[in-house]
Amino acid sequence: MSEICPLCESRKTTIVADRVRFDHEAHVRRCGECSLVFLDQDSFEFPADFYEHSYHQTYLTHVDPATVDPARYFEKMSIASKPWIERIRGLLTGAEAVLDVGCSTGHVLAGIRDAARSVSGHELSRKEVAYCRDVLQLDVADSPLEQRFAPGTFDYILLIFVLEHIGRPVEFLNDLKRYLKPDGKFVIVVPNVTDPLLGFYRIPEFGRFYFCIEHLFYYSPKTIGELFTRAALFGSIETVQEYPITNHLNWGYRQKPSETLASRRMVPDIALADESKLGAWERFWAEVNESYRQLLKREGHGDRVWSVVGRAR
Repeated sequence: MSEICPLCESRKTTIVADRVRFDHEAHVRRCGECSLVFLDQDSFEFPADFYEHSYHQTYLTHVDPATVDPARYFEKMSIASKPWIERIRGLLTGAEAVLDVGCSTGHVLAGIRDAARSVSGHELSRKEVAYCRDVLQLDVADSPLEQRFAPGTFDYILLIFVLEHIGRPVEFLNDLKRYLKPDGKFVIVVPNVTDPLLGFYRIPEFGRFYFCIEHLFYYSPKTIGELFTRAALFGSIETVQEYPITNHLNWGYRQKPSETLASRRMVPDIALADESKLGAWERFWAEVNESYRQLLKREGHGDRVWSVVGRAR
């Protein structure tokens, strides 16, 4: 077992969990020096060709069976990814070349392609590559980037829920950096280990769901900032609360995850006696949710970290 922090190389690490999703035995550690939470990569073994063939079947199918069907997954993720699609579109002027690494079914690329000069994707899942290319007509492949693109090609490289899967993130970012233009930027979204369901509430079942063998690093704004420093990157780092209060109420009362879109529903799944009251009901929950986000922000919690970073000057 490796007890050394992969970020700061401290040996002052402690185990915070020894069982993860699906009751796998694996050690999750926290560094006492830099506070990084990470999966001990010597404490478990991935199946061969995991991301090429098995990822969704082991990671998400128990929550949402649609994940094994690229077409159905694309439809759902096109809706679920709207917050990130809109943020990315806000960065674009129409003149940019964009690469999405780990693009899955192409839901983000499809959502931004009319706002950029060109969009391309890299994905390991073979059936998702086929869906992107054959159905969506997107430039997506699983071949090495050096076989497809020259250095300095892209204005933006997207890593949307990808970096937490990477075992050697500094080397990974340094390698990808070659494909950015001199003033190019990474757009990165990762789960935030200050997730309120993990730290604001006491819900042991969520911890057993949250930690999984697929996620090797559990970043916070602080630790991802340290990672960027080591990769000679700088820019903005922001905590975002994606999931609404209704999802947290579900975890509090049912103590299990919801389906992909249900977990993002802003209002409780309760039928009204008078449908004419639906507008007022939805406005009420929108106000509650915004107040809740502000509370979590004041308490230092949020479930996502959004970053836009480029080469340090």
